[in-house]
Amino acid sequence: MIREYKDKVTGNDYLNMSKSDRLLFKALFFIPLINAAADSTIYYFVDVNTGGLHSGIIRGLLILLFLAFFGFRRVLKTPVTIHIAVFLIYLAVLTFFSSRMVYSFTNGYLKWFVGLTMFPVGYYFFRRYESIVKLIFYLAIGASFVCLNLVVAQFTGFGISAYVENSFYIGGAGVGITNQLAFVLLTFPVLLRSRARFSRVEKWFVYIVGVLSIVFVIVAMKRAGLIGLATGGAIFFGFTKSKKRVLKYVFLAALAVILTFPYYKDILLERYETRRGQTENYEEEGRYKEFFYVLEEFKAGNLGQKLFGKEPFNTGQYFGVKYFSHERMIHGDFSSMFYGSGLVGILLYLMLYGMILFQGINYFKKVQNYMILRELMASYFSILCATFLISATGSGTIGEKCLVFLYLGAVSGYLAHYRPIDNNGITK
Repeated sequence: MIREYKDKVTGNDYLNMSKSDRLLFKALFFIPLINAAADSTIYYFVDVNTGGLHSGIIRGLLILLFLAFFGFRRVLKTPVTIHIAVFLIYLAVLTFFSSRMVYSFTNGYLKWFVGLTMFPVGYYFFRRYESIVKLIFYLAIGASFVCLNLVVAQFTGFGISAYVENSFYIGGAGVGITNQLAFVLLTFPVLLRSRARFSRVEKWFVYIVGVLSIVFVIVAMKRAGLIGLATGGAIFFGFTKSKKRVLKYVFLAALAVILTFPYYKDILLERYETRRGQTENYEEEGRYKEFFYVLEEFKAGNLGQKLFGKEPFNTGQYFGVKYFSHERMIHGDFSSMFYGSGLVGILLYLMLYGMILFQGINYFKKVQNYMILRELMASYFSILCATFLISATGSGTIGEKCLVFLYLGAVSGYLAHYRPIDNNGITK
């Protein structure tokens, strides 16, 4: 029998936080906004390939400052957080052996460090369902920054037009920016269930951001984002017991997309035909080839290279020049981690996803009879699956990794301390 939940937790609730914890918790909600703003504007100010100060560097410094105040003493010792610490220490040691240590540290390691440490941050702070809803609302605000950048770009023609020239511009963002929109959309069912707590303006804001995000994910034709959204959406639908309600939202979203279709029909059809042709010739794509090149490197390498890899986060200088005749970095996380950190690194990487998955399964067993919490776990599994699939073809930005692991950590922290209670208010 599916029941409504009663929000009773053990541990530190928001009201019982120390003054410093409360300040950090309030600051935490601005991290999704900082990330979205940085990822949407990074190419407006400077060519990051030529160096110089830009919004991405400022974003990284601000988050590192937050993590410095968060400190090690607040990291709760759980199997996942311990594994993250081991993984990050291992990658840090390898980075020292890169022939371009500073480059590997700033352009690769920090991305993983900042992203993965968001999991223990979320785990420590979140103890109330309402706080998770608030976090998702801030994710929606961040998504609105991305949407605003894309809207402006279509009128100004600024930024690259990936896949098809003079088609769909991405402004100050990178080509994978719509992946973030896909992740945020997978949290929207949780947000929409709690829409009664929002004002009318906030509700319309959520609806508009949701529709724009769907349109941009479709028009951008970024396969990773489309596959992640579709697969994650299917997983959510499989877990939820409110299938009629979900279908209603899907129908309304589809109707909005259809009504707006004439405004972007020509662009979408042109991009679809181009991407279909590229998909049919996937053997010629660099991201497909690089995986097999990495396997060749593994077979030819000595025992040390097989176990620990080589040139972590510096794949362009050697791997790219060797196989693509220019400094092309390895794009997929799987291939990059296998090449740069060897068998040990790829196993630690895969184990991280496996541990988060099995942790979620244990939480789900505890709350599967509580409708709202069941849907929270549905979003947890959908985002975990989506980020795993997207990692196969790309590496993502700091913002993307922060979004995913902060949300997974927040849900984990809440459900780890949640205790179901019966109708008499007695903890089970």
